[in-house]
Amino acid sequence: MESSGRELLRARKVGTDHLPVGNPPAAWLRPAGSDTGDVERLTAWRNKHVTAFLTEFEATEEKTAAWLVDTVKTDDTRILFMLDLEAGDTVGYLGLAFIDWEARRGEADAIVRGVEAPGGLMTAALLELLAWALGPLELEELRVRVRSDNPALAFYEKAGFRETHRVSLRREERPDMVAWVEDAAASEDKLSLVHMAWTG
Repeated sequence: MESSGRELLRARKVGTDHLPVGNPPAAWLRPAGSDTGDVERLTAWRNKHVTAFLTEFEATEEKTAAWLVDTVKTDDTRILFMLDLEAGDTVGYLGLAFIDWEARRGEADAIVRGVEAPGGLMTAALLELLAWALGPLELEELRVRVRSDNPALAFYEKAGFRETHRVSLRREERPDMVAWVEDAAASEDKLSLVHMAWTG
């Protein structure tokens, strides 16, 4: 029998309901791709923060649009939201990915502040997303993985994530991109991937 959380995630991707951030709402989380400007924003912000990801490449609007349709929309283990201020401006994006519906666990993923936003808003948005995951989606365990050179480590700690372990990363040159791959045998004095679990 299919989980109700999986069904809800699928419905949220194509629905018009948005998740409120704050009470009263100061912002809203809406499914990525539901606004014509999302592809341009996602592309620009991905390029602005390229070294925050495990794959480094130059994003284009064509690639971003294809990714939204071919990966985000069709994958029932992930969802991506845009963060809109009450006034309408979009200031960032964040999502869930790598959901294991049987084990009831998933990861916070692709959390990027694209432009200046009110203080504490990204944390509030992340906490709202996590509450939705643990509530209606019926997940029981939430994690995040972040590169050790990413200043966002402090952001995740503030939101309630705690480090569980680190794995060294090995740089791989691939066609049109650089990929960082977990490799416990790689030198520990270089880049690593920090695994964190949410403690609430």
